[in-house]
Amino acid sequence: MTGYRDPANELEKPHGEWNVVELANRDGQVWQYVNGKLANEGTDAPPANGRILFQAEGTELYFRNMTLAPLK
Repeated sequence: MTGYRDPANELEKPHGEWNVVELANRDGQVWQYVNGKLANEGTDAPPANGRILFQAEGTELYFRNMTLAPLK
């Protein structure tokens, strides 16, 4: 359904506000957090090295304050 957002379980902030997305990968286990809430996780995520790419599903996407850091 287009245009529907679930207010009780919505992860993203309202239109016009910045969201915080955190991605973590440790030994092939991957976690994605949106505004501090777990949005997705998976296992056996290749490759272990190489370029990091970002994509949007057919829409403009803006980034600011990007930080890359090794996990402790």
